[in-house]
Amino acid sequence: MPYLVIYDITDDNLRALIAETLKDYGLQRIQYSAFIGILRHDELNSLIVDLKNLIKDLVENVQLYPVCDTCFKGRREIGKPKKYELKEEKEKVAYF
Repeated sequence: MPYLVIYDITDDNLRALIAETLKDYGLQRIQYSAFIGILRHDELNSLIVDLKNLIKDLVENVQLYPVCDTCFKGRREIGKPKKYELKEEKEKVAYF
């Protein structure tokens, strides 16, 4: 099933780890703090465990929304999509 994942993470290093984890599960970045992709039930459960282990007791937030196939296919995009690439500079990670 398709899932939309959004997050509000204040710590730069943790935010980068969250993004890399989402990519490891095959999700595609569609905004700076938003990913979308298809996850099987077992992948979803594994991702939730991984995210909980990263966030621990911190005041950070990741939300996962299931998107029905019909809704996913009916998605509309306005404007040109940005390409989200990592640029590393002296141990800082920034998204451009």
